[in-house]
Amino acid sequence: MQVGLKTNSLSTTPAPVRTTPGAASAISRTEQRPLTSGGTPPFPESALLSRRPLRYNVQLNQQLTAVQKAESYLSETETQLLMLRHQAMRGNESEHAASVTSLLQQRSEISGGTVDRNFNVTLQQSSKVSFTLPGMENVLEQTSGETLVFALGGSKRELTAIAIPAQATPRQALVHLNVGLGRLGIHATLSREGKAMFQVDESRWGRVSQHLSVRGEGKQFPADAFTLLAPRAEISREDEIGQISQQWERGAGGKLQQTLEQITRERSKLHQHQERVSARIQDMATTYTPREALDTARALGSALAKSGTQYSLLSQALSAQGNVSLSTVKNLLG
Repeated sequence: MQVGLKTNSLSTTPAPVRTTPGAASAISRTEQRPLTSGGTPPFPESALLSRRPLRYNVQLNQQLTAVQKAESYLSETETQLLMLRHQAMRGNESEHAASVTSLLQQRSEISGGTVDRNFNVTLQQSSKVSFTLPGMENVLEQTSGETLVFALGGSKRELTAIAIPAQATPRQALVHLNVGLGRLGIHATLSREGKAMFQVDESRWGRVSQHLSVRGEGKQFPADAFTLLAPRAEISREDEIGQISQQWERGAGGKLQQTLEQITRERSKLHQHQERVSARIQDMATTYTPREALDTARALGSALAKSGTQYSLLSQALSAQGNVSLSTVKNLLG
């Protein structure tokens, strides 16, 4: 039985054969969450999924894994930040700084890309990095027009050309930038103050931050060589916590508290998501009566018994086709 994640109804296999997720045996873990009133765990354990890979469809398994990774990372981060604050009150924050720094540096790996730099949960989309591009403000404000060639180096070299028309407004110029930079995975927006902000997938940020260059027509950028750009990432909560863990300064407690509140909100969203998934899984439960189990077994046995005859007929048909002469085939095909 498969469950569609974006549909409200469940799909079942045609009668009379039915499949069921089955009841999984209990698996011991170091930490056990309390059971609900019905006696079932509030959310599938990761060990349960690995032991029973066919219990749910692939899409649901991926979603369960993403939720578990995000919850695990946020829970550990919350614990480490509380310990950091406790140590800071005693004046020994340096003793716990290494653990916090290591946890921040391994965020993408531990969370599986489900938590971004601001500790937002990103289950259905990739984590983004917001940044500015010094020098691009002049491109949006120019009136003479210019053709720009952007190059993204690194593991491979990617090029894209953008023609900014003369007399273009900042928003019109931004549209042209998005068409070209979109090929490099970069998207630009204008803030209310008219400031250009750029976004790129975190997986590509390493290349963009070090290997993004541009060549112009001698107006805003030189025409004889590529100019290496210096993208500046927006300061994130992760950056603030990293700085706090290295040096506890005035106002650090307030920033730490804001981050803890952000983590609490995201964990609350995850718990709501878990409840919805658990409801879907409960809907998958199928209870067989003795007669239903017998009918299902007989239908399956009949299907298996006929499979030999069907294979034999197919083999005979293929053999007959292989013995047809070439002239007959040409006549039949015209």
